[in-house]
Amino acid sequence: MESTALLCRGIRWPASPGSPRLALDDAEHRGQDVALEPATRLGFTVLPGRWCLGHQLIQDRNHRTLVPCPHEALIAHGTQCAACEAADQSRAMHDFHRSGRAGPGLRDYLGQPHWLYVATFAQGTTKVGTAADPSKWRRLAEQGAISARYVAWCPDGASVRNLEDLVTGQLGFTQQVRANSKVRGLLENHDTTAGLDALNAARAASARSLIAGLGPGILAGSHAVEETWSAPEQGRVLLEGFDAHKLQPYPGFLGEAAHGFEVAAVSGQVLGVRLGGQPEIFVANAALLKGRKLALGDYVTDSPPVQGSLF
Repeated sequence: MESTALLCRGIRWPASPGSPRLALDDAEHRGQDVALEPATRLGFTVLPGRWCLGHQLIQDRNHRTLVPCPHEALIAHGTQCAACEAADQSRAMHDFHRSGRAGPGLRDYLGQPHWLYVATFAQGTTKVGTAADPSKWRRLAEQGAISARYVAWCPDGASVRNLEDLVTGQLGFTQQVRANSKVRGLLENHDTTAGLDALNAARAASARSLIAGLGPGILAGSHAVEETWSAPEQGRVLLEGFDAHKLQPYPGFLGEAAHGFEVAAVSGQVLGVRLGGQPEIFVANAALLKGRKLALGDYVTDSPPVQGSLF
């Protein structure tokens, strides 16, 4: 019997420490998620094309609705067609502190406390970012940070984004790190997790010092904080391989063809997988699956020769 095509929304993390899931929707938009527990067998073939993932409507800070793309549009890049991008009520949050434009639901969402964080990734890049209070832990988990610290508490979403822009302008921290760069950082390892944590601590301290020195008119009720983020246990095997310089690139492009492997670790949108019962950990970029339709099945990715195992 032919397997049902499932639209992939990427890896979804819970609000608090817990197991991530590969988010999959069937043709009736019902969730068919796969829990990415250690030793989970995952096999699928990727169907041709990339589909729009729809748009969000925000009722208030606690309620939002994901609306599937009404046209089931094929797209060439990104995750949304032009119509869904225009209808997405969450997009205005990134410019609200400058434009002041937002619907009532988004205004309520932005009216709750937010956190400013400084995160460091495997390639050594440090970014500054924001998280609403309920998604404080998840925001960093879904990005795959190696080390991160919260540097400020803010009373609302506009205040935190003003601080974010200030830290970027004064300290040069980026606000975006691409998925491919995170994968390359794990594979082209020139540091250790301890070294990256020390780097993050120093950069967080510089951001905290900057914030602490601001006047009350700029802070607008915000204040510096010192708190370390706890990385997900699900990423431990990847980090151990990173420190040992033993991670291997996944032998194939995850956005097409058939694949089958055992899940060993998850970090953000990155999978650490085992092939053919071998001990090596291969790094696969699951962000490539967003917007793809998958047919689950008993597929197998062949394990390539690994240089370290030849001697």
